Amino acid sequence: MISPPETRASQSDNSAATPRAVAIVGFANSGKTELICRLLPLLAARGLRIAVLKHSHHPDLDQADRGKDTWRYRQAGAHAVALAAPGLVQITRSFDGDPPLEQVLAMLAAAADLIVVEGYKTGPLPKVAVLRLADREIPDYPNLIALVSDKHLDSPLPVFQPQQVEELASWLYDYLTRN
Repeated sequence: MISPPETRASQSDNSAATPRAVAIVGFANSGKTELICRLLPLLAARGLRIAVLKHSHHPDLDQADRGKDTWRYRQAGAHAVALAAPGLVQITRSFDGDPPLEQVLAMLAAAADLIVVEGYKTGPLPKVAVLRLADREIPDYPNLIALVSDKHLDSPLPVFQPQQVEELASWLYDYLTRN
């Protein structure tokens, strides 16, 4: 359970080490990244330490740093590579295939009270779907808890307009604290 900072210290070590996670899902260019970037400071203002996981289906992401030292280390066989710089530690681990969601969440758990995931549409996490005018139907993603849409939707789920980020952040915080 996600807790405000003042109660987190009184929880058992076991519950404090298990952060909550919520996925922001939708089709490409629907506004997921923008929504997450706007939600982060609002949730952090409530005292939450937040990690973000972005899932991609593109197998060639490794090419973005081709020739860099970290890429060379991975090519030479390193299972994990870390880059440390003032104010930054970045760790890259290699996997065969798509890393299991549960394993990635476990790696982020120590650094966060809440993990916001972009993607994993069919995964087990509670999801907020971001829809645009061109989306004719509400996708049948499992565990949908809310929708963000720039058109009126007839849905039993809470529906937020893209500009209602503060309202969504409040609703999401309340949802996570009660579930």
